Amino acid sequence: MSSSPKITALRRAMAAHGIDAYLISGSDPHRSEYVASRWASRAWLSGFTGSAGTLIVTADWAGLWTDSRYFIQAEQELAGSGIELMKLRVPHTPEYLDWLQAKLQTGQTLGYAGNCRSLNGAENLQRKLAPLGIEITPTQDLLDEIWTDRPAPPTEKIQQHPPQFADRPTLEKIKDFRSWMATKELDYFLVTALDEIAWLLNVRGSDIKYNPLVVSFLLIPESGPLEWFVGKERVPPPLLQEVELQLHSYRATAGRLLELASQGMQIGVDPTTTNLAIYQAAGGASVQKLASPIPAWKAIKNEKATAHIRNAMARDGVTLLRLRRWLESGAAVGKTEYEVVQQLQHYRSQLDNYQGDSFGAIVGYQGNGAIVHYDPPATGSATIGEEGLLLVDSGGQYLDGTTDITRTFSLGAPQTEERINFTLVLKGMIDLSMAHFPKGTSGVQLEILARQHLWKAGLNYGHGTGHGVGYFLNVHEGPASISPNPRSAATQRPLEAGMIFSNEPGYYKEGEYGIRCENLVQVYENEKGFLQFRSLTVFPFEKRLLVPSLLTDQQKEWLILYHGQVYQSLAPLLEDPEELAWLTAACSINEVLSQH
Repeated sequence: MSSSPKITALRRAMAAHGIDAYLISGSDPHRSEYVASRWASRAWLSGFTGSAGTLIVTADWAGLWTDSRYFIQAEQELAGSGIELMKLRVPHTPEYLDWLQAKLQTGQTLGYAGNCRSLNGAENLQRKLAPLGIEITPTQDLLDEIWTDRPAPPTEKIQQHPPQFADRPTLEKIKDFRSWMATKELDYFLVTALDEIAWLLNVRGSDIKYNPLVVSFLLIPESGPLEWFVGKERVPPPLLQEVELQLHSYRATAGRLLELASQGMQIGVDPTTTNLAIYQAAGGASVQKLASPIPAWKAIKNEKATAHIRNAMARDGVTLLRLRRWLESGAAVGKTEYEVVQQLQHYRSQLDNYQGDSFGAIVGYQGNGAIVHYDPPATGSATIGEEGLLLVDSGGQYLDGTTDITRTFSLGAPQTEERINFTLVLKGMIDLSMAHFPKGTSGVQLEILARQHLWKAGLNYGHGTGHGVGYFLNVHEGPASISPNPRSAATQRPLEAGMIFSNEPGYYKEGEYGIRCENLVQVYENEKGFLQFRSLTVFPFEKRLLVPSLLTDQQKEWLILYHGQVYQSLAPLLEDPEELAWLTAACSINEVLSQH
């Protein structure tokens, strides 16, 4: 099997360092899901651009592990690279740790970049492989030796989240954090996750595409100025007037931690987001490993944030309205999926408070809709025709919220099978939306509600049903999720009032079409003390794809109430009479639901 020149170059570096297998997770020193271009090592080496995957390279073999969201995409992007696709959670395919246990021999060495693997991840490797006599070597990133034009760390300017939009004042958040530190008897805590730093300081950046984050480390002392490793030239002067900050360069983090460790300071780190190299610089075994409280705090949106998010959702609904009318006019026929993405970006950019997209828009026509995380290329994306299904999954970053919505559009008369499967997907989305559940319920307990109707028809989908969503932050946010994986800490985490999740079941027929229905929902407590979901996304569903006879009376009632909510939210924002007429027709669903 032939290999790419980049893989060949990595093998030469491995041989020079005495490494038999090299592991690349594709993450950065902050364990981010999406990374700045400097740390896009997995994509640079393999050509695979998905957000999740593990690449392992040996002297004579290379393989990439990823999950079902990316199977079709990975097969296409890895073609000709000499890298074998290893499908996660598929029978007869070993997980990458199992593969390493089986393939590496006693005395052989596994290498990886210690600054791009979490402390928990490093300890897991040690626990699994060291008893077999396999040496584990967290080296300097070998890609530094072969990636000759590797980008530098980002240096973009930082912006403050305007006070009228910030959920809480910065000083209040810092006070709460120091109170938490006092209960743990810490002198310092190192915040390493980028979304946690952004939330705590009420700052946003553009270091990572689609995620308004600032690549930095934040060291919080029990008192005195916070130490921010970001670079002085990047910080807006007004922030320095509000918060007492001592600024350092990004590269100075390890040296400062070594200095504090030598003084015997009690330093806390979160082992899920702190990389091994930083942990060792902070003193290793003397460091306290503690889960940061910030993920749980920022996941619960207060009334101020929720009100802003509702406004952002309504404006985002106007974006989809204009795109759907543009598609209905026939203007998209003969254009490519990529051009549809550009049209969508154009509509979003006209809205107040728009800061960019929250992820790369997924616009999949016919068979490409079955590629769950399809990214239409500028050259070679499919041409839109007069019929077929078009799956559009997109979102925006606004000063007052982060959006994520999926709708499946029919560009002509839909096939019976398409209508039936769309209705089964929508039934699951509605049933999860209507759930009542006691406090302490986790996402893994609720997930069946979204799948049950598909399962009865012998159908399924490979991705999770719901991820947390940030507030002008990451579109994928922890600490909880709605997914079928019972071993995941996120799926076992109880859902709490104020949390926002996506609700997005789907069905994908490879080579033919994809269907997904997605709303964002917020957990709230009802008058009985139970929890429910409140829909935040406001845009109508495709009426021509419904099979009303498959819907229960309760599901029909939900659709009627939901479309009434859509109309009430969007109508005040429309000045064009033709847009208002379209909305009126799209939300008039009673007549359709009465059909048999």
